[in-house]
Amino acid sequence: MNPMIRKELRQRMRERQGWILPSLYLVVLGAVIAITYYEATTSQSGEVQGWQVGVSLFIAATFAQLILLLLLAPIFSAASLTIEKEQRTLAGLLTSLLPPAQIWWGKFVASLLFVLLMLIAGLPVISAAFAFGGVGPWEVFIATLTTVVILGTVSAISLFWSSVFRRSVHATAVSYVTVIVLSIVTFIVFLVGMSRHESLEWVKLPIAVKGPLFFNPVFFLMMAFAPKEHLFPEWVACLIIYFSLGILSAFLAVRNLSRSGDAV
Repeated sequence: MNPMIRKELRQRMRERQGWILPSLYLVVLGAVIAITYYEATTSQSGEVQGWQVGVSLFIAATFAQLILLLLLAPIFSAASLTIEKEQRTLAGLLTSLLPPAQIWWGKFVASLLFVLLMLIAGLPVISAAFAFGGVGPWEVFIATLTTVVILGTVSAISLFWSSVFRRSVHATAVSYVTVIVLSIVTFIVFLVGMSRHESLEWVKLPIAVKGPLFFNPVFFLMMAFAPKEHLFPEWVACLIIYFSLGILSAFLAVRNLSRSGDAV
């Protein structure tokens, strides 16, 4: 194992946030499930079918999970490199036997694994929808895969900002701004463009109008709920964009680390 991964994981699991954040995450996710179940069984007129409750629980839980993890991902990634600068240990790290790419990989995997720990911990809660029907293993798989890709990209972007700034507070703030731009600003831009083409259907909208949505993580997850034969082109396009953003962020972060090593 990369020694950076072992070091980061041991350090994170020994910290207080190693058990506080997952506990709060599960409490909030459980509250979302409880509220959604109450609303699904009391707000609808007539007899409620079990599969309707199951679908409602699954959709609410997956979107709540994505939002919660988007809020938590920058906490574990944005300070990964800046903390080394603040503690003046980056110079020793760069003069070790680990090349910059391995240092980045260790920081990235350790940050992503902790987020995935919470994602896996929440799967039993989300799987409660199985008891009501309407949801199968494929839906859980594609939703989980989409969430992992989104979180991996956000972690890579946060690590890039961590390689740019010298203070953790600055890197974390800019990382959250990036999440806001991807999640909210892109949707606002789409609404502005959509106001000029209200009469057009989705398939007939110009790419300049619906293009910003392909950067939106909520839209990406929403496209994962489409039938298998309809994953192309929207879901596939989002997948390519997020992979490209992640790879570009990784390349730039490693380049910044290499330049820091040259300065050392």
